[in-house]
Amino acid sequence: MIVSRQFDAERGVSTVVDVTLALLLITASVLIIGTYLATAPDERASSAAEPDSTVTIHSTSDIDSRSSARMTEVLSTSTVTVTYSLEDVRDEDTFSEPVITNEQTYTRTDHGSPLGLLADAAVTNHQLDGEPVLAYGDEYEEAVDWAIRQTLLGVDRSVYIVATWEPYDGARINGTATAGEHPPPTADVSSTTTTVPSGFSPVDEAELESNWLEADDWWDEWLDDMADSHPDIDDSSDMPRLDGSDNKSYAAAGTVIGYEIVDGLFPPEPSQYALEDQGIQRALKVYHYQSMVETIGDFSFRSAETHRPLARSHARADEANHKVLVGQDGGYDVTDADALAAWIAADIPRAFADEFDEIDAHYDGDARDERKAELVANAVATEDVTITIQTWNE
Repeated sequence: MIVSRQFDAERGVSTVVDVTLALLLITASVLIIGTYLATAPDERASSAAEPDSTVTIHSTSDIDSRSSARMTEVLSTSTVTVTYSLEDVRDEDTFSEPVITNEQTYTRTDHGSPLGLLADAAVTNHQLDGEPVLAYGDEYEEAVDWAIRQTLLGVDRSVYIVATWEPYDGARINGTATAGEHPPPTADVSSTTTTVPSGFSPVDEAELESNWLEADDWWDEWLDDMADSHPDIDDSSDMPRLDGSDNKSYAAAGTVIGYEIVDGLFPPEPSQYALEDQGIQRALKVYHYQSMVETIGDFSFRSAETHRPLARSHARADEANHKVLVGQDGGYDVTDADALAAWIAADIPRAFADEFDEIDAHYDGDARDERKAELVANAVATEDVTITIQTWNE
């Protein structure tokens, strides 16, 4: 696993093992999956990647539907191993190579279900407005793609899989990973859609709606708390560069959504251990923090070697996460959108522009605010990666 997150036991588990073992596991998977798809009865019910997942099948053929559903089941429950390199990170300005390295320093091996690993690849490919945060996302995606292709050798149907992590509808922060080849335009395609856990916690919809509807009080209390800890903060400030009269509601929602994203990308306990490490784990974690904030906006952490929260001797992952969420020195500089909460706050009116216009045209006052809050809350799904599997005959 490249992005530090906690997963169920059936998801990707990071450990360096011999490449020969990886090839043996993949070869065994080919035999098992090929036999299963060839002999499983058509009446067998499909199961999703995880117990709480949902599967939607779109096809004009009952036989094709069952084949697509069985493919989803197999890719959810079988196990593959992928070995990949992180070498591309060495070319990044925000990466500092550790002093002690060896031939395995930049090699990683993950194992898990094909769909679980592809979901991991989608999250690892997280980007903001089209700009990737991590340099090695493509390498990991290619390794998972290769493993899935090798696993399905001998299967008499072609497969194309798309995994998408989008924390809310239309978000400009998102990630995608694919495996297989696009189906030809004339193919009779069977399509199955399922969801796999992203490793992130879900956003509390009730909290989001409450903060949205009580945004004036929320903002004032938030600024007062910040001003108590950081005297330079003006506790009478507003958010003039967020368009529209709902700017405080956008900020409230951006904070709730952004918190779960930061917590998912940088889980506090594993991140703390990584920052205290003396080798490559620390170097990769510091790089991720630095790359994240520089992709978001204008600020960067001060020297990771001499200043907390990234300095090894004074590492504070919780403080680093706070800075990613709301900005440097405890500020919430929504005017520059230089932290994730502010960045999301600025993205919300764009992502929901058409829906907001429709609500504005038909409602006002509390009814208008309630419908907007409910719309955004229902559109948030930080905890899911959506996976679409397309199959067709050659």
